[in-house]
Amino acid sequence: MFHGMRNSRTKGTTITQALACVRRRLPPGWTAEERGGERTGTLTLCGTDRRRADFALVVRKGLVPRDVRALVAETREPTLVISSYLGARARELLAQAGVSYADTTGNLRLVASSPAIFLEGVGAEKDPDRTARPLHSLRGAAAGRVVRALCEFKPPFGVRTLAAAASTPLGTVSRVVSFLETEALLTRDARKQVVSVDWPALLSRWAKDYGVATTNVMRSYLEPRGLDGLWPKLSRLSRYAATGSIAATGVAPTRLAMLYVDDPEAAARSLDLVTTEAGANVWLLQPYDDVVFERTRRRRVTAGQSSTDLVVVSSPQTVVDLMTSPGRGPQEAEALLETMKGTVDEWRRGTRS
Repeated sequence: MFHGMRNSRTKGTTITQALACVRRRLPPGWTAEERGGERTGTLTLCGTDRRRADFALVVRKGLVPRDVRALVAETREPTLVISSYLGARARELLAQAGVSYADTTGNLRLVASSPAIFLEGVGAEKDPDRTARPLHSLRGAAAGRVVRALCEFKPPFGVRTLAAAASTPLGTVSRVVSFLETEALLTRDARKQVVSVDWPALLSRWAKDYGVATTNVMRSYLEPRGLDGLWPKLSRLSRYAATGSIAATGVAPTRLAMLYVDDPEAAARSLDLVTTEAGANVWLLQPYDDVVFERTRRRRVTAGQSSTDLVVVSSPQTVVDLMTSPGRGPQEAEALLETMKGTVDEWRRGTRS
């Protein structure tokens, strides 16, 4: 009767619940009529001026991002995808393709030009039934290592090569890669080699499970003489890596410096910083994992009338730190992403280099 579902009872329940969400969002005087034949189903919206808009119904019990592109390629008419649950990545891909969707939890986006209508609703952010998904987040140091390696090394490569590059157990890497393939953040060929990575989208996805001030152990301090006096003193530390604005632009920030160090309290003493809860201009971060000290870069930084060579974290680490930092951090992350798209060969390397 409808595309894509075998069990008619489950299908009927999914359609009823999802279309109920659509009807609740309709403007006053609008109607939504569902019709079905032997092979297809249609939803007809009728506006107050009696003009009608038809949508082919495509029903999936669970639509994962990996399958969205194939579904979109098959659509030849205005379509409403209905599912029990649509995750954030699947919704993003459908919206990018101009395909309307609705799930039973209330996630909804329906667009028509004649009659003109735009409906949007927010439902569950997590799948109410996760039993079929062995991994559903990128939390933890191991996942972070795999994400870093996927972004920083050029494919193609197999899972074993990736595990070696990420210094992470093979089983963990396999689970992360399978999850990211399902989320349409990477693709693999018939031999199961990773052949492409959507690294900007992957960094955005990682940022949903990561926070620079929460995933790491953060301590806030004050440099009493201002940040221009901080940079020359960093040579006192045996190991550090700067992140945030200074790693992105090479221009010394005026409000907040963020530094990864092994021991924030010991580093604060070496740098003559003052502990403070309010008015801090330095964050010392004990890292979630030592990977922040891997594949670092040297950056010449101008501060006041002088310049200093600093160690800064990798570009992908800088992006995710900025995405989850306060103030203008997210905007600076977007600007850095655009720069990285045009300079991939400068920061991304082969797995053998």
